[in-house]
Amino acid sequence: MDFTAIDFETANSSRSSACALGLVQVRNGVVTAEYDWLIDPRQRFDGMNIAIHGITPSMVKGKPTFAELWPTIEPLLQGEIVIAHNASFDMSVLRYCLDDSLFSYPDFKYMCTYLLGKKMLQELPSHKLNVVSEHFGIRLKHHDALDDARASALILLKLMEQWQQFDPLLLAGSQGYQAGTMYAGGYTAFKASPKKAAKKPAAPKTAAKTEIPVSPAVPDRGAPHVSTQRLTSSASLPAATPPAPEVQPVPELVRGQRVDIGGKLSASRILMSVEWDPTLSNMEPDTSAFLLRETGRCEQDQDFVFYGNMEDPSGSVSYSKPAPNAGHLHLQLAKLPASITRIALTFTLYGEASGQNPGQINNASASLIDSQTGTRLAAFPFGLGLSLETAVVIGEFYRYKDKWRFVAIGEGFPGGLRALCNHYGLEVESPEAAAESTAESAATIETAEIVRTAGRIPPSTRNS
Repeated sequence: MDFTAIDFETANSSRSSACALGLVQVRNGVVTAEYDWLIDPRQRFDGMNIAIHGITPSMVKGKPTFAELWPTIEPLLQGEIVIAHNASFDMSVLRYCLDDSLFSYPDFKYMCTYLLGKKMLQELPSHKLNVVSEHFGIRLKHHDALDDARASALILLKLMEQWQQFDPLLLAGSQGYQAGTMYAGGYTAFKASPKKAAKKPAAPKTAAKTEIPVSPAVPDRGAPHVSTQRLTSSASLPAATPPAPEVQPVPELVRGQRVDIGGKLSASRILMSVEWDPTLSNMEPDTSAFLLRETGRCEQDQDFVFYGNMEDPSGSVSYSKPAPNAGHLHLQLAKLPASITRIALTFTLYGEASGQNPGQINNASASLIDSQTGTRLAAFPFGLGLSLETAVVIGEFYRYKDKWRFVAIGEGFPGGLRALCNHYGLEVESPEAAAESTAESAATIETAEIVRTAGRIPPSTRNS
């Protein structure tokens, strides 16, 4: 029962903007050490991120950078089993920060308590960290890096206890998952183990070959003598190979095209997979979903599903990022509350201040996939014709006469993610305003953090 739990918070949507890290060590099923760092990302803070975790630029001023902290952090991860809730996010933050600092990746295995929770706690309406923590009676100050790391560790211990497993890797394997890995040459994701190929049915026994002796023919005058031959009866000849089934082409949607969900797209669970060609490291596109009422606006912050809020309250829409150049939105439309009438699917780009835009990204495309069969139902190359806008509305799912439809939109939206949030009814302050509104409490928070940290971190690892 030895492992290490981590949690990162970021200053903006860039994965390289880590501004806090919490780390909790578990030995023999007991929390034995806790570490808590504020990090100066040397990047701008986004108001939306400040609203999530409450960390402001003034709070990280004078704090070490990730590169300065790494010699302290690396020994705590090397060779460990590392866990996180939504590990794909935390591992991507770690990789981006290491890449930016030109450091090699450490060697360790990792697991995701979010995915394990979805598999093992199917009775819960959602599997976000706060929901699972409440289910197990774990106290949590959500989006505090140390609290989140500690809650992840305690959740894993609860799951291991519930399933009477004493090895995290065996627990993952019992649920059909294989551990992710990070190593000097790259990484592999924590994911479902490949299913064993179904055994092919035994080929039917062919009829025994019947050899028919052919008597020598009575030769015609002048004809050559025909010796005895052995011929195989036609019953043993192979049947003609049936023609291969014709592969149906995947429909490619154009802007404005509408398709019925339940008609042409009959999947009960749909994956919207957004992919694009790998980009420069400082160009970080991402995907998100807005769950809208009849007014065309979100009613609450939790109706916005993105990297900072991976799942809506009903568990009907969830987010994941399987690769740097892909984003996934998983939808179970039948589970959505009746009050949700539309879902806007969006594509945004971090870096609007530096002049980056979606027109610089090649082959941006969204695919509608039947989650149960893996069948690709339709594709929409929404990146065609985009230029200067830093956000794109890919399309919308909407209710029509008690059925769901999808409309391909592919329109650029100026102002980036913040402007999209405001458009859909979510108030997002500018970074300056958010920092100003928390300035009075920043000193108190920072003092408390120093006092709290001083009691846990060995003198050799403390940072002033």
